[in-house]
Amino acid sequence: MSCGSPAEKEIQELTISVDTVQIDPGEELLFLKWGLELSGMSEDQRYLFNFDVEQHQLEKIDLDCLVLERKIPFEKEGPNGLNSIYSLKGWKGDLIFFSTWKGPLLFSEYGQLEHSSNVDPKEFSGDVLSDKESLIGIQVDPSGEREAYGLARAFRNELASFVRLDLDQHQVHRYSLPLLDKLGTYTTSLNDGESYAYHEAETYLEIVDTGVLFGAETGSEFYLYDPKADTIKVVSSNSEWMESENTAKGRDFAVAGEFSRYFQQFMEGSHFLLPVYDGQNKRYWRLFYENYYESGKQQGLFPQPAGANVYLALYDDQLNLIREVELPFLTEKPLRHFIKDGMLWLFVNVEDEMGFVRMSIDL
Repeated sequence: MSCGSPAEKEIQELTISVDTVQIDPGEELLFLKWGLELSGMSEDQRYLFNFDVEQHQLEKIDLDCLVLERKIPFEKEGPNGLNSIYSLKGWKGDLIFFSTWKGPLLFSEYGQLEHSSNVDPKEFSGDVLSDKESLIGIQVDPSGEREAYGLARAFRNELASFVRLDLDQHQVHRYSLPLLDKLGTYTTSLNDGESYAYHEAETYLEIVDTGVLFGAETGSEFYLYDPKADTIKVVSSNSEWMESENTAKGRDFAVAGEFSRYFQQFMEGSHFLLPVYDGQNKRYWRLFYENYYESGKQQGLFPQPAGANVYLALYDDQLNLIREVELPFLTEKPLRHFIKDGMLWLFVNVEDEMGFVRMSIDL
C-alpha cells in the first residue's frame, strides 16, 4: 500500500521526489527489531529477504506488490543447519546466499542446504593469516563462484586488511589500505571491576557488478576492487558537510562515565555507509550522517542520540563525485537501504510496520 503521494523537494539545485510505501504482511508480523540488518535483495530486485532471528525464519517480501509473500523456516542444527549469519542476499537460480561466521552457504528457498564453500584460512597458502586473525563477512563472487572476498581482522581491529581467496588454487591474497589500518584507533572497552563493555567501528564489503566495494563507517574514503585487473581504486572526497574522518579516539577505560563520553563523541562524529549502485541511472548513491544529542539527556553506557543530520553523495559510474546534498527530511540514522527501479529505498518503521521512504533524483 502507498502511504502518501510523492512530494518533490528542491534541494541544492536537485529535484528529489520522495514518497513512502508500506508492506502489507497480511495476518503475519514482520521482524523489524534489527532494522532489516540481516536482509538482502533477490537477483532480479523484485524480492527482499529479511531474516527473523527470533523465529529463525526468512521473510520473502514482494517489493513490486508490496506484500509479504511467505515465510521460510530454517533449521539451526543438522545437515541443513543455519546459524551465526553475517549477511545474506538472493542468488541465481532462486537460491539464497548466506555469509556466516562458519563460511559461505547456499540454500534453496525451502531451507535446504545446496552448497557450502571451504574458506578455512588454515587450508590456504599465500598471504596466510596469523593465529590472531579471522576472516569476516566472506562473499563469493556469483559470476564465477571461484573467488571469494572478505576482511581479515584481528581482535580489537589491531590488524585489518582486504582479502581475496582463490577457491581453485587455495591461495589467499591480502591488501592493506589506510582506512583499514586506522580501525584499531576506534576500538574501546570498559572494565571497572563490575561490568565490561566493548565497542568497535563497523566495516562493510559487497560484491557489485563493477567489482567489490569495501570500507568502514569511520571515513569518507572507500575502495573498489577490480577482479579483472587485480587493482584497487581509492575513492575519496572532502565533504563540505562533515569531517572526512571520525575524530574520536578509543582506548581502555576503567570508569563508566569516561566510556560513555567517548561513545557519545564517536556517535556525534562522521559516519559513512556503503555506496549502492543504481544500474538504471548508472550512478552510485552514498548516505552519510552525524548524530546529535539533547543536552543533559544522555543516559547509560551507550547513550542514544536524539536524531541525526543525514546527507547524500552521488557518484557517476566511474566513481567521480557528482554532488553532495543535505537531506533535511531524514532525521535519524539511515537503516537498511538499496536501489530498486532507479530509486533509493530506505527502511523506516511505520507504527511497527515495515515501510520504505523512496527517493528519486532529477539532476
